Amino acid sequence: MEIVTSWMEKGLEQGKELGLQLGKELGKEEGIEIGREEGFKIGTEECIEEGKKLGRQKEAALIVRRLLQHLFGDLSQSQQERIQSLSRERLRELGEALLDFNSITDLENWLTRV
Repeated sequence: MEIVTSWMEKGLEQGKELGLQLGKELGKEEGIEIGREEGFKIGTEECIEEGKKLGRQKEAALIVRRLLQHLFGDLSQSQQERIQSLSRERLRELGEALLDFNSITDLENWLTRV
């Protein structure tokens, strides 16, 4: 038969409390690490998708600018910047509209309306 003294009970209680505290801290650290990994993964996927979207917009702007330059020669810096700032949908519309342009004035008028 084992005799349990009050100091043993107190030691057991302190051991339980310490174990619980350490478990919480380790669990918290592990949770934070998992959260970081998941956040990085999600953030990376969002960044990749945003990069692809931006790349498609820039490529569309480049194609439209090249077509306009082929028709009318060099575009002004202002015209180039305005075209570059258009959304992909607006660039598509401009790409269709430029088929009917007869002069650079038609481009200016189109950009003014947008």
